Amino acid sequence: MAERITSGDTASTVTEADLDAFFRHRDDVPAAGCAALIRSLGRLRGSDDPVVAFAGLPRACVPEFADGCQVELSDGTKPSFRVTHPASSADGPERTAVHPVGSDHLLLTPFRVASRTGYPSYAGLVTHWWTGRAFSESDTVIADLLVKHLIALVDHERLMVAVARAEDQAASLALEAISGRTINLATGVVMHQHGLAPNDAEGLLRQSARIAGRGLAQIAASVVRSGALADSTAPHRRPGPVARDLVLIPADLSSR
Repeated sequence: MAERITSGDTASTVTEADLDAFFRHRDDVPAAGCAALIRSLGRLRGSDDPVVAFAGLPRACVPEFADGCQVELSDGTKPSFRVTHPASSADGPERTAVHPVGSDHLLLTPFRVASRTGYPSYAGLVTHWWTGRAFSESDTVIADLLVKHLIALVDHERLMVAVARAEDQAASLALEAISGRTINLATGVVMHQHGLAPNDAEGLLRQSARIAGRGLAQIAASVVRSGALADSTAPHRRPGPVARDLVLIPADLSSR
């Protein structure tokens, strides 16, 4: 799976408000666990990795929503992820530690999420079960809301990672543009200073950067600020012809 990045943001209060409104308008929802379930949702953490996000669902659901919860998840790689709560039911929801569970006590919520923002697709199955009663229509709706809520958390974190990556790329492009403009200006300064062709002037800048142990953009910026390339990095000019010593002949000897 993708690199796991946990977020400090808690679950969205929009979903909590939606659940609260749903609870208040349904007669078949046990009122005792409503507030506790909403508080549990508020403690869920977002992540760009669905394994990290969905791993907290069983504990958030038990016992506030169901007697047991199991999450199975896969992105096509092996092995698939599975977490169950309570742990005593790790052998599967078909049989709990205390009572057998019939099909009318098992609520299955499958889901599949297509690839977004470069991340792999993933799919899974959330199973809730109750030992003392059959699940209701409201239980089905709530279970679906819980799964969609976690999918939204994962999507949000993945989007934030994509936005941060795009911002980094934009900043890098802007920096490259500024550096390129500075290098062009410095090249023009060196051309004028030493009478060099463009390629030779840029080559001299690069040579100066290597000698100074600095980046090309840094050398270029210093050239633009000072208006000239430092003497220590100036090209060595070939010396002109050496003047020969003149031998002076006395005038009285020259007539001889």
